[in-house]
Amino acid sequence: MVELGKIQRLSVEDFTGKRRLFCISNIFLPNEEDEKLKSLVETYWQEVLRQVEKLERLGFVTKIFVETLFIEGAEAVDVIRETNPYLYPFVEKKVSEGAVVVGLEDPEVFGEFIDWGNCLRVVKTVSVMKTVYDYFQEANQKRLNQIREKIITNLAEGESAVLILRDQDRLKLNLPQDIEIFLIVPSIYDDIIRYLRDKLSKEG
Repeated sequence: MVELGKIQRLSVEDFTGKRRLFCISNIFLPNEEDEKLKSLVETYWQEVLRQVEKLERLGFVTKIFVETLFIEGAEAVDVIRETNPYLYPFVEKKVSEGAVVVGLEDPEVFGEFIDWGNCLRVVKTVSVMKTVYDYFQEANQKRLNQIREKIITNLAEGESAVLILRDQDRLKLNLPQDIEIFLIVPSIYDDIIRYLRDKLSKEG
């Protein structure tokens, strides 16, 4: 795993021919009205773009893997524009430069994962909670296995791609060692987490 700051001290030749995955933690705000939070998230994706473009000295991004999507190409870009306006400018710019959006999800597998997650939100008893949680974990593992195979199959030798996925899921993928992992972590990420934590504590 490589940190962005260390690229300056490594030769580009060290990564020639290798598969490269630039990993970004997905931050999604559905119907958010908090102007401060919206500004923080907009800045986050702007910083993500700058960091990715620095890494592209190793090879331009040709694919963008996105969680929650089943579709690819222009149709996927349209969905992102409608559902995640904070992510859209980043995706639109990379697509205009030749990248293709690749959805990571299988509709049936993802649907099962979402259904069990919704069940967890409504159960009240401990025994039922444990049973539902076990099914949820099983569905999540099935989903992550499918995502892993999608990345391995679609990321070619010598290719650079972006992975937009929650950190807790990325850590469980166990990707092959021939894929070089680069973590994109803008400095404002910690500010967003801190702001969300403080907001939740005030609302609670």
